[in-house]
Amino acid sequence: MVWPTAPSSGDAAAETVSGTSGSREVAVPRAAAGESAATVSKGTAAVAAPTVPASPAASSAPPAALPGGLDIGLDKQVKGATVRPGRLVEKDGAIVADGKYTIKGNGTAERPYEVSWELLMSAADTFIPRLGEKQIPQRIAMLDGAHIRISGYIAFPLIVTEASECLVMLNQWDGCCIGVPPSPYDAIEVKLAFPADNSRRHVVRVGTLEGIFRIDPYVVEKWLVGLYLMENATLDTEL
Repeated sequence: MVWPTAPSSGDAAAETVSGTSGSREVAVPRAAAGESAATVSKGTAAVAAPTVPASPAASSAPPAALPGGLDIGLDKQVKGATVRPGRLVEKDGAIVADGKYTIKGNGTAERPYEVSWELLMSAADTFIPRLGEKQIPQRIAMLDGAHIRISGYIAFPLIVTEASECLVMLNQWDGCCIGVPPSPYDAIEVKLAFPADNSRRHVVRVGTLEGIFRIDPYVVEKWLVGLYLMENATLDTEL
């Protein structure tokens, strides 16, 4: 299976600056941070303005944590989205998010975060690109780049000689006609650390996966097609 990513592009802006000695027009492409070019016309002479590096202070600071809450995840950068602060507190060795979601573990390979589908699906509350809603809750942003563990229904590619990818989903789906097709909020596209056992991959239907979690929105014409990835994952079918 091929999971494409949406391209990005920069834009440009022009401004006219007036002063006592005349006026000048400065065109500044903003395609990449830290890059700028300008051409200054004054009288009959054209002068190339020097490149001005981007100021560190110009970069946007992460949002502040709510009073009494943890700031974990607020510094995450998610393509095409901002992080929406929530109330995350530590309780009994776990993180309780917004008074509703309990997340055990610490995000390491030894103690991955134990993630529920209810938690992942809650992104739909604030992240719906086609409606212009582009905020990822802090309780989900904190998982980006961390090790997680989640259980669900497994679907492998139908026609491959070696299955190194799969989908893990909330609902059972055979990839065609039986079951409930997944939405971007209740499925994770998984890259396995080792290919699945060919003798069992069309038998396996439920399993537990551990790996590195990524939030990577894939949007086509404002429609959200994919949202979650998992890398370097291991599959355990002994539930």
